Amino acid sequence: MKRIMLQTFIIIVSFNLAIVGFLIAYLVTGNQVQLGILSAFASFLVSYWAVKRKLLPSNDLERVERKEKKYVLNQLRQAKEKAKTINSSRFRVRSLFVYQTITKISKISNKIIKMVEKEPVRYRTAQNFFNQHLDSSAIITEKYVQLLNQPVRTHEVSLALRETEDALKQLEKSMEKELMSVLSGDMNHLHTEIRLMNQSNLQQIKPSNKIIEKK
Repeated sequence: MKRIMLQTFIIIVSFNLAIVGFLIAYLVTGNQVQLGILSAFASFLVSYWAVKRKLLPSNDLERVERKEKKYVLNQLRQAKEKAKTINSSRFRVRSLFVYQTITKISKISNKIIKMVEKEPVRYRTAQNFFNQHLDSSAIITEKYVQLLNQPVRTHEVSLALRETEDALKQLEKSMEKELMSVLSGDMNHLHTEIRLMNQSNLQQIKPSNKIIEKK
């Protein structure tokens, strides 16, 4: 029922745009009815195709792709907020070691986010980053800063800080692996190009060697 209503809506919109197209062509061409009719027909077809493509995907695959793209965009918005939290946390720590660790996590996070933003298809190889490691990094860095700013430094707080620092170091290694995973497609493509280039060079060298042998 919903599809029928959308189909009717598309036809009405296209018909109205066809009337507009007819009037514009009719007035511009000096009251030429035939050109107006042709313009109306063209306007109807173009608007019908455009609006239908927007509101009624032609197949399930296109519908899935649109949903996936919308989902990725939503994940990117959330990821940027988490990346901001990580970035701001590094300026509130006192240890150079922790600062360097959080800075590296921040840089890798922003790098992956920008790559997926530019090419959403990369999200498929970066799901662990978005669903696990980035979230953990934002939470742990924020908790670390909260512990660091406690007015009383008890043994338990000091122990929790050391454990958090170890966790951040592990997250740094996990982030590096995530970046390599996202870049794996580019590296495979590069290796393929190099292999094809080497094969091409070998094929060019062999005929030259044959000519030298004949001489």
